[in-house]
Amino acid sequence: MTTTSPLSPPSAPTAPPQPGPAVRRLVTAQGLAVLGTTVDLTLTGVVGAHLAPSRVLATVPFSLIPLAAAASTFAWSRLVGRAGYRRAFGVAPAFAVVAGLVCALAVQLDQFWLFCVGTAFVGVYQAGTGYYRFAAAESWPDARARAVSTVLAGGLVAALVGPFLATALTHATPTPYVASYLLVAAAGLAALAWNAFLPRSLAVLGRTDGVAAATVVSAADQAHQADQSDPADDGVRSRAVLWRQPVLLGGVAAAALAAFAMMSMMTAGPLAGTDLGHSEGQAALAVQLHMVGMYAPGFVVARWIGRFGERRVALLGTAVIVVAGAAALVSPSLPAFVVAMAAVGVGWNLAFSGGSAMVAASYGPAERGRVQPVSEVLTTAAQVAGALSAGALATASGWPALGGGVAVASLAVGVALAWSGRGQRRSRDIRRSAST
Repeated sequence: MTTTSPLSPPSAPTAPPQPGPAVRRLVTAQGLAVLGTTVDLTLTGVVGAHLAPSRVLATVPFSLIPLAAAASTFAWSRLVGRAGYRRAFGVAPAFAVVAGLVCALAVQLDQFWLFCVGTAFVGVYQAGTGYYRFAAAESWPDARARAVSTVLAGGLVAALVGPFLATALTHATPTPYVASYLLVAAAGLAALAWNAFLPRSLAVLGRTDGVAAATVVSAADQAHQADQSDPADDGVRSRAVLWRQPVLLGGVAAAALAAFAMMSMMTAGPLAGTDLGHSEGQAALAVQLHMVGMYAPGFVVARWIGRFGERRVALLGTAVIVVAGAAALVSPSLPAFVVAMAAVGVGWNLAFSGGSAMVAASYGPAERGRVQPVSEVLTTAAQVAGALSAGALATASGWPALGGGVAVASLAVGVALAWSGRGQRRSRDIRRSAST
């Protein structure tokens, strides 16, 4: 046993770990991705209503974003597995450039089908950038939750600036909205330049050809994997074993709920807001507060996760989403509309951050291909369901029904998260009793 001399100076408190270069660079990459996304969140529903031959089709362009993301998720996962995160992230912004140019051309030519093609390219880009948080978690394995929330927080400045730029550029060209979509292309070009200089460590992370075996895994991760692994599979668990984990199922459920709630209310919000009697400026303010709510909690959510755990933060997110849905359900007033839009943004951050951290904690480096793409497809499918449901409810009469549906879905996921946490505690108690 070591002793400390009374004359020895007290040891200095351990400084909290700082993010590595990969996480810091991914923060800016996330901000550039969100900058382009805010244009679509702010304007695509409105532009779709102008271009569509029928109002029923107004949200189809927005719905194609998550649909294309779901369709391309496995392709991105395969590219990451073969070439590493750095190569995949170097390619992804090219789709934003194409998307912005095609959408701008579609608006100029008044072609609805071409606009749909452009928004589909946005979805492919979003699927690629969705792996930013996984790359951050793997590059900082001892602080996965902080890595995820730090990267997500990188979108805050873009969330503040994006909606204003999108609306400010509306009439910058003779044909309205053309300049706004050129902004998407410009953000993609900036991301191409930025991602070309991502750290070389990201070229190794993600690869499944054996090179990634050099990735450093924390002692806690090794113990967890050893406890859960199948001895017949050299420590790599089967999909059946992986997908029976409560932490993985709960994490995916929380992330999927966040995606569904955010996409449905964000898609319907701008159109429903004007139908409720609010001005376009008021609707834009609600969108801005929504975007701030999506990314501002990133500065504190990592500390909350460290103190309370991923599951409890995800559970808090579901509760905030219930508030958002209830606000839309009970009143068409401007304060209720703003609360609904802002609260669903905050709830998205908490549920998505907590859920993503739960997912990242459920697999080892060699198992990512059995978890990441499936998790992303399920989350993106929830986005598709949210966007499609919003298409039918993007009116003043449909807004309360949408809010009620979001509240009910969030309650269901919250109950499931609470129940799974109770089951995990019971399992730990049983193991402790058996060991003693």
